[in-house]
Amino acid sequence: MISEKEVQKLRDNIKELEEENTKLREEKEKINQEKEKLEKEFEEFKAKHTQTVAELRKALKIKANKTHESKPVGAKLGHQAYTRHIPARIDCIKEHKLSRCPECNTKLGATQEIRSRYVTDVKLISRVRNTRHDIHRKYCPTCEKIVEPDVPNVLPHARFGLNLMLLVMYLRLGLRLPGNKVCEFLLTMYNLTMSEGEIVHILKQLVIAFGPYYTHLEKMVKIARVKHTDSTSWRVNGKNYFAWVFIAMGVVLYKIRKRNNSKVPLSVFGKKQKGMTLVIDRHSALRALAEKAGFLLQLCWAHILDDSKGLAKNFGANGKYVHRKLKDIFAMAKSFEGKGMPEQVEALKAEIFSLTLRHYQHSTVRKFVNNLYYRDIESLFRFVTDPDVDATNNLSERKLRHLVIIRKISNGSRSQRGAHATAILLSVIQTLKFNKKNILQNLSNILKNPSGY
Repeated sequence: MISEKEVQKLRDNIKELEEENTKLREEKEKINQEKEKLEKEFEEFKAKHTQTVAELRKALKIKANKTHESKPVGAKLGHQAYTRHIPARIDCIKEHKLSRCPECNTKLGATQEIRSRYVTDVKLISRVRNTRHDIHRKYCPTCEKIVEPDVPNVLPHARFGLNLMLLVMYLRLGLRLPGNKVCEFLLTMYNLTMSEGEIVHILKQLVIAFGPYYTHLEKMVKIARVKHTDSTSWRVNGKNYFAWVFIAMGVVLYKIRKRNNSKVPLSVFGKKQKGMTLVIDRHSALRALAEKAGFLLQLCWAHILDDSKGLAKNFGANGKYVHRKLKDIFAMAKSFEGKGMPEQVEALKAEIFSLTLRHYQHSTVRKFVNNLYYRDIESLFRFVTDPDVDATNNLSERKLRHLVIIRKISNGSRSQRGAHATAILLSVIQTLKFNKKNILQNLSNILKNPSGY
């Protein structure tokens, strides 16, 4: 039995807890009231200072909360099932027979039917092949010197075969593996020990080998009628550099340079580009390039609509109206599929001009619309009449993405020589990938048949 004293003590504890609970509830209610007051004041501030809040959000990279709705699991109703295709080439056929039932051990008779099952597999671990080349050197009385034959499938002064060197190049740049992961892969798959320093040396040798092909890619970009270009940040030995991409005629060309001005693309294209089209974003350096080289510009509509989307988000009805109208104009321009007439282009320009006639409360919206017409109008609709010109510069963005991922993994390059090697070798790989060719096979073909390109 609990004593009266203990019961009284419990009652006192309960009373203290109830009083504390009441006090906490009052404090919570007070905090909620203050919170509601602050939220109301902030909403009033946002309404009065829309531009300031928008710039603050952008500076702090504050993104609005997204509401996620759960989606049904599995394929959609009516979705066609997918199964792996039967291989066109069968390398080996194996027969599997039974003489007795695996369940009751009864002796079995003749085969009733044959069920075929297709299995694709690889050899998981293989050994490296070490070859000693005995090179017979002979004296040529005509040249008056010792001559010797070339060793096939081996670069000059290389300790590794061409296949292994190209595999290292593909793993390091094509698949973006760090150097230590490449070493781990070679050790696991081939029981081959290789240091990160040897990987760097291999890439240096391949830069020399692919140098003539890289020069060929530069010439292809220079003579192309329609080109794309874009740039992103890069780091070389902890210092700020810029990675450029140039795309034309199925060629993807990279350059890593100290500057982000018009001199870089000008060194690639040259000054004689009159009548040729360059697809760009709204980077001012590329406008200067167009004036110096004589380019016709096509501005990226993905960037334009992204900017107008920001106006719609931050500047109320004015911004939403501009964004909606630009989306309609772009949809109309795309509907011509590059087969439009000059009269239709003029009609689209008139639609842009009509935006400038409207009164806008916010100066940012007004400036955006005026720039779109008075500065950029001639560079907005070249894709309407030319099917070879893209309406966006998304192609350059996608090809730069590969370098961006490498930058995140390796933090850029340790030296200018390393940056140069990255640009050359990645240009070769991405050009083959862009043309949907087998990378390893065609890397070898380029070096074995220099005149083939």
